[in-house]
Amino acid sequence: MTDLSGYEGPVDRVSPYHFYQHTYWTLRGRWRLLLYDWMRRDPCDAAAAITPTETVAGERYTITLTVTAGATPLEAGARIAVYFPLRFGGDGMVRALPCFQGPDGQTGYGSRIVARAEREGVDLATVVHSTGTGFTCVEVGVETGRLDPGDAVDVVIGDPSCKGVMVSEQAKAFPFRAAIDFTGDDTFRPIVPNPTITNVGGRARYLRCFAPATPRPGEPFPVRVVAADVPNHNPSHGHSGRLTFTARGGAAEAPGEIVMPATCHGTMAVEGARVGENGVTRIQVIDAANGLMGRTNPICPEAAPEGLALYYGEIHSHTDLSDGGGTPDDSYRWARDVEGLDFSALADHFEDGQSYNCTLEEKWRITKEVTERYNDPGRFVTLLGYEIGTLEKHRNVYFADGEGRMIVEGPDGERVTMDNVFGKLAGADYVLIPHAPKFHGIDWRTPHDPERQRLVEIFSFWGNSEAGGPKSVRTALDLGYRFGFTGGTDNHAAEPGNPDIGGITGLYATALTRRAVFDALRARRTFATTGPRMIVTFEVNGAFMGGEVTADPTAARVVRGRAIAEEPIEAVEVIRNGAEAYVAAGDGRDDVTIEWRDTDPLPGLCPKREITDDRFAYYYLRVTTATGAIGWSSPVWVRNDEE
Repeated sequence: MTDLSGYEGPVDRVSPYHFYQHTYWTLRGRWRLLLYDWMRRDPCDAAAAITPTETVAGERYTITLTVTAGATPLEAGARIAVYFPLRFGGDGMVRALPCFQGPDGQTGYGSRIVARAEREGVDLATVVHSTGTGFTCVEVGVETGRLDPGDAVDVVIGDPSCKGVMVSEQAKAFPFRAAIDFTGDDTFRPIVPNPTITNVGGRARYLRCFAPATPRPGEPFPVRVVAADVPNHNPSHGHSGRLTFTARGGAAEAPGEIVMPATCHGTMAVEGARVGENGVTRIQVIDAANGLMGRTNPICPEAAPEGLALYYGEIHSHTDLSDGGGTPDDSYRWARDVEGLDFSALADHFEDGQSYNCTLEEKWRITKEVTERYNDPGRFVTLLGYEIGTLEKHRNVYFADGEGRMIVEGPDGERVTMDNVFGKLAGADYVLIPHAPKFHGIDWRTPHDPERQRLVEIFSFWGNSEAGGPKSVRTALDLGYRFGFTGGTDNHAAEPGNPDIGGITGLYATALTRRAVFDALRARRTFATTGPRMIVTFEVNGAFMGGEVTADPTAARVVRGRAIAEEPIEAVEVIRNGAEAYVAAGDGRDDVTIEWRDTDPLPGLCPKREITDDRFAYYYLRVTTATGAIGWSSPVWVRNDEE
């Protein structure tokens, strides 16, 4: 039956939208609190199991979760609760999973959920609380009869009388949290261990290939190859094949032929590629027997400034430590082994309402431990961080070391605000990054520390925050903020860098170490893209992106930039003080270099900025490709040397 308790909308014509809001905010909140409590109680003596235990992403199954009573019987009034993992059902069932069964027994659309007791004379009532993949909890109450030790109850998801259910498009573990309330007073006790389905990648349909963007000329480097399925770019779990590597463009060497064994589960790093000092190279990879092909991102050592190398990363990923699905381990493995990223970070919430799986202290310990475990200088760098949700319109904080500082407090503690956040973090080495400002409605007239709040997430799954209204990034720049740009996903599936979800960040650092990556973030040597791995460089009067320079007011500013993309470039634009000041057409090229002399008088381009009282002009590069992908360099700020 459908749970309408507490619903205040029209009962004769229940609005799907209003019922969804009621379920999501009211019922989800209630069951999260119950889950928070039961996870902290001693487990009961019942057992739970699930079949099948392994599934394939994107395919449909009938899933049976069996709860077997232990020594403590379940009398009439007792309840079994099964809290589904976030995103169970995947994008294909984001609103279809509720599977309501009405009081008259009529089955609704989607995948029916029913509960059956093996013992005769036991009547069960099943209530599905659900908004689809965002929240589902199945409550099974014993109406009459009794479940004795060894008696079982089957909760069937995707009943064969209706339609099978997709576990998810995502390849990861999906734990179900089950508990029993023996007395009917909401005192649920957990059943451990959690029954878990492992969802694996399906048949490979193409190859995803990643390489360092600016390796040292002549030195060997690895190429990451992922035999990916279609639903979610998951590595194909059982894939095996023979890979042929060929260098295209530039003076380069490829590894030749390599076998990808099934034990790699669809992802492997192949050593032995080399490129020369000049030119742009792409390495093509073919698995002829399986009909698969892929090509790396552009490789161009000459593009990086002297002493720097370009690294790609994504630092805004949520896990099941807060309001996401998948574990912190899943997140780092996805970043390293599936997206081939160079650096990543967790960005879980720590507010009490987001800590229903663990206590705040447990979450912080787990976050630090897993972040340290995956940090591998020279190969893959992790940053310690989190999202502060109580802070005005959300900002993420990242630390230079592995200790950081947790400033979010429990339900009785002081909330973090823009008035106190910088004081709470004083003494720590950190950067604070507002995200999705246009969509979250960030007020730029709040307290600001320009030495700590130095970056803004210009693109994520929320959309493009560059321009359009008072909350946009351009508005912040016009007011006087000196923000560099990052791109992220803000995904809630432990999948940093997934190209279907959001953007990534390009970063120029002296080395692939935590300290060097953090220093590059703080120096704003960053660019953002909507997902593709472009190479973007930009400078004004020799000052590289993120920098500041003082110029002769009587002389022209020399603006240089380069964009190398994975596909033809539509246009390369120089944005000056929020407006397009120079445009170069791509003309079908995937490598475009610009040089523009800005002869407009500098004093007229340097108004007094409202927030900071600074006077400057700002410039940044925007790249648009033929399919609409976008890249943004961080700005360069130019001051008049007579000011």
